[in-house]
Amino acid sequence: MSTHEAVYILDGCRSPIGRGHPEKGMYRNLRADELAVHTLKALMARNRLDPEQVDDFYLGCVDQLLEQGKNLARLVSLLAGLPRRVPGLTINRLCASSLTALQLAADGIRADSGRLFLVGGVEHMGHVPMTAALDYHPALFAGSEFPWTNMGLTAEKLALDFGISRKEQDEYAIESNRRHFRARDAGFFDAEIVPIPLPDGRTATQDEGPRLSSLETLSTLKAAFKENGTVTAANSSGISDGACMAIVCDEQTLGRCQRPPLARIHSTANIGLDPEVMGLGPIPAIRKLLAKEALSMEDIGLFEINEAFASQVIACRRELGIAADRLNVNGGAVALGHPLGMSGLRLAVTLAFAMQSRDVRYGIASLCVGHGQGVAMLLEKC
Repeated sequence: MSTHEAVYILDGCRSPIGRGHPEKGMYRNLRADELAVHTLKALMARNRLDPEQVDDFYLGCVDQLLEQGKNLARLVSLLAGLPRRVPGLTINRLCASSLTALQLAADGIRADSGRLFLVGGVEHMGHVPMTAALDYHPALFAGSEFPWTNMGLTAEKLALDFGISRKEQDEYAIESNRRHFRARDAGFFDAEIVPIPLPDGRTATQDEGPRLSSLETLSTLKAAFKENGTVTAANSSGISDGACMAIVCDEQTLGRCQRPPLARIHSTANIGLDPEVMGLGPIPAIRKLLAKEALSMEDIGLFEINEAFASQVIACRRELGIAADRLNVNGGAVALGHPLGMSGLRLAVTLAFAMQSRDVRYGIASLCVGHGQGVAMLLEKC
């Protein structure tokens, strides 16, 4: 195990995740910055956090334009009423943006850049679409089978390469949703989710996307990305809106707090791989992380691997040999949706709460990342 200075997630919370639909999503009349501010204020309030303690604010966000542009972290900090001396940094590692924000905060504490950081992630895909203001250089695709910036086609390639059937993907999607509702009904999300006031006077308290369905119903859906393909809207993560926030601190600061921490942050592994199989990113990232920490797969009690697509997470589960009862035990992005800049931190926070509730010592949060990357972070229960 690494022996670097101890850094902790003191607490974390998230908004309910909404459908990223510009007309039907529950956040259609709420801006990304407002969603982030509500979530950040709720976290600070429930921890009675003195804003004067905050050294910096790191925020993950992918599509940094319109209401998410111009260093959103700094703007959210100002809107939330943090002291003006608190700076802000907006980070983009695509799907892993907010997990990288968490890594950089932990690294900053170890480097003595501060003792307490606020970390967040936000994406409002209903207001700022994934394809907004894109202009890829055509040379990127020279020699490629297909334009790998279409994530759905990378999922189709994995389904073909690993022999993952449409039925297996649909069954995975059904189970992801079942796990979400079981966790919700058992009260698992009560500490994780904070209510978000909406402009019409209502309050968002539950995730909007998950739904129970049958194999028969899912089998009627058309392939979303390829004629006669196997990847559908139901066995993929949805276009979504959401925000997640966390407090990260060192051991000295922890000693002055009124509550025990959620988890200790160990190291993080970042890797690159062929963009055409970007969904396999968690495999080398997790293996690199385990080697760095001198741990084995058997040492890890729980895994949270982002469910960008059912085919992608099935392939990772097979290659890594992860038992179903140790992976995404409370459902994942196939049920919830995948607000890009939010998802990385959401995985870490969900994992930390799950480790507490199941008394698991070690857990790993991991994501595949667009354009061919992978990230994995090791947490330890306190």
